[in-house]
Amino acid sequence: MARKSKISTTTNPDLTLSSLCEAYLASLAERGQSEGTIFSYRMELNTAKAVLGADTLVSDLTYDAIAAFNTCDRVMKKKTGKPKAEPSFLKTRRTLRLCLAFGEQSGLIAKSPVDARKDVLPGATGDATTPEPEKPKKGKRRGALVLEVSQPEAEAAADVAEAMFAAPETAA
Repeated sequence: MARKSKISTTTNPDLTLSSLCEAYLASLAERGQSEGTIFSYRMELNTAKAVLGADTLVSDLTYDAIAAFNTCDRVMKKKTGKPKAEPSFLKTRRTLRLCLAFGEQSGLIAKSPVDARKDVLPGATGDATTPEPEKPKKGKRRGALVLEVSQPEAEAAADVAEAMFAAPETAA
């Protein structure tokens, strides 16, 4: 049986990001999430509160502010300045997105400023596709790779192979 969504038309214009985060974490506890999960989400939301401001009104958060958060150094880099692994920064983005979606679904905010379909980056369009590198072609034998080489390279390799197999070995 599907769970009914508690959607309300009322919103709280004085709701801060910190208050929304605490309400979201409390809802996770109510749903039976483990303490480890809640701790992990709390750490990610602390990052969001540090960057966006814990006392920022949720109604003041914009799409652009969230997009800037998604690409800021605190989300994208470690303390050492090295880039974070993709699963790490995606988790930070996802946790904030889920928190804002919770606020919308529970009626605490009118509309989440985050695109619910994906982690949105500034300047990103759905049209742009990165060309995939070509995979080596498989030969007829299973697992054999067909290498593409120039004509002179192929002729030189054939000459070497012919010389290796054509020369009779002499017994000493």
